Amino acid sequence: MGIEWFRDLSITILGLVASVVLVFMSVIMYRMYRNGIVDDAVDASGVAGVNDTVNMVQAVIEPLFPIMALIQGIRGGIKGFGKMFKKEFADGGNRNE
Repeated sequence: MGIEWFRDLSITILGLVASVVLVFMSVIMYRMYRNGIVDDAVDASGVAGVNDTVNMVQAVIEPLFPIMALIQGIRGGIKGFGKMFKKEFADGGNRNE
């Protein structure tokens, strides 16, 4: 595999990650719009009510907690499997040192 293959792979991964982030942010902004955070955050005097805004943002973010917990669990599982299959040597180093 040449350097071109790694370049193409990195461009593809960057494109996929950027697409996922764009969709995620769009969903969050749509939920904020539908819950009225954008309109209700500013009262008649034009000053944002901090307490109300924080409560509304928490209401939007609350359904995302299970998704974030799932992602953390997957990352922890991958890390655990990596530690399980990683070879350790008697001197504490690894083969590449």
